[in-house]
Amino acid sequence: MFRKLLLSASLALTGLTGGVAIAQTDDAIIEDFAIRPVMRGVQLSPDGQRIAYRAAQTRLGDYIIEVRDVDDLTAEPVRLGADRMSITGFSWLSDDMLMVNFEQQVRDQVRDQNQGVYEYKRAIVRADGEGRWTEIYDDLSIVNDLVDEPDFVLVRTSRFNQDDVARIRRQGRSIADIQNRDFYRMNVNTGATRLVMNAPARFSGYIFDLDGNIRIANEYDAASRTFIYYTRRPGEDSSWEEMYRASVDDYTNRFSVLGFDPLDPNMIFVAATNGEDTASVWLFDLNSKSFVEKMLSVEGQDIESAWYSSNPDEAGQIIGFVYYNDEGRQEIAFIDGQEAALHNSIKAAFPDSDVYITSRSRDESVMTVYTTNWDDPGTNYLIRDGGLEVLGHARANLEAEDLHEQTFVTYSARDGRQIPAYLTIPDGEGPFPIVVMPHGGPWVSYRPSPFDEWSQFLASQGYLVIDPLFRGTTGLGTDHWLSSFGEWGLAMSDDMDDGITYLAEQGLGDPDRAAMFGWSFGGYSAFAASVRSPQVYQCVIPGAGVSDPIELRAAFTGNRVLRPQLEQGYDGLVTVNMAEDVSVPMLIIHGDLDQRVRINQSEQFITELDRYNKPYEFLVLEGADHFDNTLGYDHRMSMYQTMARYLREDCGPGGL
Repeated sequence: MFRKLLLSASLALTGLTGGVAIAQTDDAIIEDFAIRPVMRGVQLSPDGQRIAYRAAQTRLGDYIIEVRDVDDLTAEPVRLGADRMSITGFSWLSDDMLMVNFEQQVRDQVRDQNQGVYEYKRAIVRADGEGRWTEIYDDLSIVNDLVDEPDFVLVRTSRFNQDDVARIRRQGRSIADIQNRDFYRMNVNTGATRLVMNAPARFSGYIFDLDGNIRIANEYDAASRTFIYYTRRPGEDSSWEEMYRASVDDYTNRFSVLGFDPLDPNMIFVAATNGEDTASVWLFDLNSKSFVEKMLSVEGQDIESAWYSSNPDEAGQIIGFVYYNDEGRQEIAFIDGQEAALHNSIKAAFPDSDVYITSRSRDESVMTVYTTNWDDPGTNYLIRDGGLEVLGHARANLEAEDLHEQTFVTYSARDGRQIPAYLTIPDGEGPFPIVVMPHGGPWVSYRPSPFDEWSQFLASQGYLVIDPLFRGTTGLGTDHWLSSFGEWGLAMSDDMDDGITYLAEQGLGDPDRAAMFGWSFGGYSAFAASVRSPQVYQCVIPGAGVSDPIELRAAFTGNRVLRPQLEQGYDGLVTVNMAEDVSVPMLIIHGDLDQRVRINQSEQFITELDRYNKPYEFLVLEGADHFDNTLGYDHRMSMYQTMARYLREDCGPGGL
C-alpha cells in the first residue's frame, strides 16, 4: 500500500496517468532524468518508532520532510516545511527531535570566489510537528551524541551566525576574531548550550573515543610546514602529547586518523602510506606512538575510508573499511563478524546491487536499507519482523528498461599508465558514437555512482559514455596523483583521449564520432580538448569550465598550507590564451551564480572565440551555482534538451 502511494505520487510528477502505457518522446525521456528524486535521506528515529525522509512536492523538488509512524505507514504523515527556505537535509537528535538544514538565496550575484548567494540555517523541531522551530547557530556541528544522555548532544560552535560574519567583515576585522569554536552541551529540546571545554585556538581535527572523550587533535606548525598530531588520555586535565608529524610538502607521506579500535581504547585505525605508494589501514598505538600492524591493503588503490555502525548507540564505531573490487564496485571489509553476517544476508537478496544499511533502531529490531544499481536509481526498504518491504523509489518514473549497463574496464594510456574507467553502454550494436566524460576536481577520490544520471541520460540518447579515472584522480596511489602535477590539458588529457582508442580497438566505439562533456575540471578538459592537436573530437561541451587555471589557482592560494602544492599541480594549458587554435564547435554551459568556477571563466573564453570567429553556443543556467544540488528541474531540462539537440545536429559535420 505504501509502495503504491509513493509510486503514484512520482508518476503524477511526470505528467503520466496511472497505469496507462504511452510511447515516450525524446523530450519525455529527457524529462524523466530531469525530474528530481521523490524520496531522499530515509532515516529511522533511534527508538525505531518513526521514519523520516525528504519528499519532493513537485517535479522541481521543493522538498519537505515527511514523518511517518512505522507501525502505520499508510496513515497521513506529519509534514514539516519552510516558507522561505529550501530543506537540504535533516538528522535525528533524539527519539522525538530533528535538526533540519535549510538554504535560502539572499543575494543576486556572487560576491567573490567561494562566496555564493545562498545562506544556510539550521533549526530544531519536534518530529510530531508541535511547537515552534528553534533556530541554532549557523556554525554549530554535532561532535558526539552523548548516548547516555538522550536529551543532550555535544556540539562545537563559535556561537555566531552568517549575519555576524557580514558584520565582522564590514568592521574590517578578521573572521578568526570570532571563530574560536569551543565545545558545548546542547539541550536537543530547547537548543540551549552550556560550555564544556575551551578549544585551544591552535588545534583542529578533534577526534573522540567511543566513550565520548576528546583524545586526538592536530595543529599546523607554520615554521616547519608540518601537521602535528597530538593525543591525550581520558580526563579533562590530561595533557596533550605529540604522536605523529607529517610534512605538508612531503606528498608521499599521507596520514589520516579514521577512528578508535572498538576493542582497545588506546589503539586507533589510521590510513597511511607509511613508505608505500598506496595508503593502507594500519593499527596505531597511542601509548607507543607507533604503527603496530597493517590491517588492510589493496594493490593499486588507497584505503582511506572507514565504515561506521548505523546503530545510534554505537555512533562513530568502526565496523569495516571501504575498498573497490575488480569490477569497480564498492565493497566493505568488515572487522565485525556480526555486521558482516547481517550485511551478507541482506546483500543476498540484491546480489547485483550496492546495498547500504542506512539506519536502524537502537535495539536493532527495525532497519532501513538503500539499494542502487545502474538499472535501479535507488530504492528504500524497511526491515522488521524478519520481513523486507518497499518504502519507496527515489525515481520511480525511470524504468529499468530505460537504463543502460555500467561496466568497469582498464586501458593503457600512451605512456603505459593504466587508466581505470567506467562505461555506460547504449542499446543496440556498436560501434557507438562516444562521449568522453571526465570528472571534476581533479584531485578527488572519484567513483561514479552505480546509477549516474549524466551517463544514463547520454546513453539514452544513443551515446557510449566513458568516465576515465585519469591521472590526478586520487585513491589510486601517490604516483597516480603526483603524475598530474603541471599536466592540465597535457598528459591528463592524453589519458582521456586514449580512452577513444581503447573503445575503437574493442569495437565498441566509433573514433570518428566522439565528443567530450565535462563539468568543473571536466569543463576545463573540454576547453583543452578544443585546442589540442591532433584533434580527436567532433565537438566539446564545457560545463562550468575553467579556462584560466592560473586565475583559478590564485583564488585558492590564499591558503598558506596548500599554496605550493596548488602552484605546482594546477598548471598546464591556459586555454583562454589559445582560442585561435580551437578546431571544433562547442556548446558552453555555465550557471550565472557559480561561486566555485565563476561564470567569467566561460565569458573570457567566449570573448576570445568571438575575436577569432570560432563557432560556439552559450547556455546560461540562470540561478544555478556550481554544485549539482543547485541544478533544479528547469536547469536540467534546459541543459539536457540543448545537449541532445546539439550532439545530434551541430556536433561537427552532420552531428554525432
